[in-house]
Amino acid sequence: MSKDLLFEIGLEEVPARFLRAAMDQLQDKLVKWLEASRIAHGEVTAYATPRRLAVMVQQVAVKQEDVSEEVKGPSRKIALDENGGWSKAALGFARSQGVDPETFTFKELGGVEYIYVTKNSVGVETKSILSEGLLGILTSMTFPKNMRWGAHEFKFVRPIKWLVALLGDEIVDLEITGVKAGNITRGHRFLGGEAVVGEASAYREVLRAQHVIVDVNERQEMIVSQIQLLLKNKIGTSPLRTICWRKYCSW
Repeated sequence: MSKDLLFEIGLEEVPARFLRAAMDQLQDKLVKWLEASRIAHGEVTAYATPRRLAVMVQQVAVKQEDVSEEVKGPSRKIALDENGGWSKAALGFARSQGVDPETFTFKELGGVEYIYVTKNSVGVETKSILSEGLLGILTSMTFPKNMRWGAHEFKFVRPIKWLVALLGDEIVDLEITGVKAGNITRGHRFLGGEAVVGEASAYREVLRAQHVIVDVNERQEMIVSQIQLLLKNKIGTSPLRTICWRKYCSW
């Protein structure tokens, strides 16, 4: 079973030159955390506008993967005392791994027998560790310039105004600098308003209805397309004009 994950950081207006790197950094940190936490997931997409950084992860597993790990200990010669019992070294290894010495097995490696123990770790629910994970990602982000605001010691690229953290339709319990995560985002400063994101997967369309194109590449394509249309209407379509445009004005 899986759910989509949405994490949006709402901000005071961020300089345009910072946006791409900040968006990529947020995505990279979240992907690395998911992998380190043994949480399977699907496609990851980062978004940004001057007033937000966001990342959407599709098909996030609702539970960590179980893991079985084999750990090598001391050699047989060191692990057994003169009476054939477990030595202090073997008993210390057992304590360090949290296992009973009776679970030890011997395996040969390079002509020498070593004791091995198999450790099984049962995965926990994703939502139980997501709050700590997202907070750690947020606080570890770095920028060319940072700000402090109010009485807070925390620094960020710009003051945080709102947070959206959703696993499916469940709000992730998360708070920083007095801002608590919820499911309410903010649209265009003048044309839109506050809007509820009922499901993480609805994020893009919720903001589109609030006059925000949150996908950086989509915005760029729209701008280029509109410029090309204006140029076409202004320059016309005669062969000579088309050649001149392509020769001197293309990008």
